[in-house]
Amino acid sequence: MLIAVVLLAVACGGAAYALINGQPPGLTTTTSTQFAIGADTMVSAVASQSPSGYSLESAKANGSASADWAVLGAADGSVANLTALVFASPNDSQAYFTRLVSSLEGLPGYSDLTSALSAYQQYGRCYGYGEDVDGIAVVNGVCTEGNVFLQVHLVSNESFGDLEADMTSLMGALYGSVD
Repeated sequence: MLIAVVLLAVACGGAAYALINGQPPGLTTTTSTQFAIGADTMVSAVASQSPSGYSLESAKANGSASADWAVLGAADGSVANLTALVFASPNDSQAYFTRLVSSLEGLPGYSDLTSALSAYQQYGRCYGYGEDVDGIAVVNGVCTEGNVFLQVHLVSNESFGDLEADMTSLMGALYGSVD
C-alpha cells in the first residue's frame, strides 16, 4: 500500500512538473529536422545495398511507415538485425533514445562502443555497446536523427573489432537511407 502511494505521488509530481515546465527533467529537447520517410523505405534501401557483405535473409512481412525491421546475414555466419522507427516528432524520438540509453549505460560486462559511431554524431545522437563472450561477439548501435530512431544489432563469431566495423557500416547505410 505504501509503495502504491509513493508511486502515485511520484507520478503526480512528474505530471505537475511537465505541465508547469513543459517537459520532464532530464529530457533533452531537440530542434532537429522532421523526416517524412517510411521506416519500410529505409530498411528496404539498406537491405538492397548489401553493406559490408550482408544480404537480406528475412524482413517484416508487411512494411510500415512507422516501424520496420530486417535480418541480414553475411557469408561468415554473422547476423544483423536492422530496425527503424519513425516517431511523430523529434522530441518523441529523442525521449525514446534517452530512455533506452539510460537503461543500458553501465551494464556490467558491456563495452561502450559509442566512439565507433562518432561519424554519425554530427546528424544526431548515437550510443554503441557490446560484449565478447566465449568467442561470440554481440554489438549494438542506436542513433536518432530528427524524428527517426535507428538500431543495428549484430551477432557473430568473428572478431569483436570486425563486428564493430560492420556495425559502423550498417549504421552508415541506415543513415544514408534517411535523407
